[in-house]
Amino acid sequence: MHTDSIRQLPEYAALTRARKKIMWPLSVATIIAYFALILTIAFNPTALGEPIGDGVTSVGMLLGLGVILFCMLITGIYVYYANRVLEPLTRAIVQKAGAQS
Repeated sequence: MHTDSIRQLPEYAALTRARKKIMWPLSVATIIAYFALILTIAFNPTALGEPIGDGVTSVGMLLGLGVILFCMLITGIYVYYANRVLEPLTRAIVQKAGAQS
């Protein structure tokens, strides 16, 4: 099946819409999280060095760990969405493309 005919399939249009629907919000959320940490480092580094309680753990360490955990959450959301929405659409496209070749 030719690439142009695959692009004409309704499943392909649904796949591209579904990818954009999840891609932009998750990308923006990730960029905001990273830039918030970097801007805090740049403009208020002393606040990041403040210890939490009487221990040695600082605010910066918790924020860094928070960004890592947030990105893991974002990845989990994407994997869930990909398995539930994107993968079935991809399989349908592959089936139709195979049937028409």
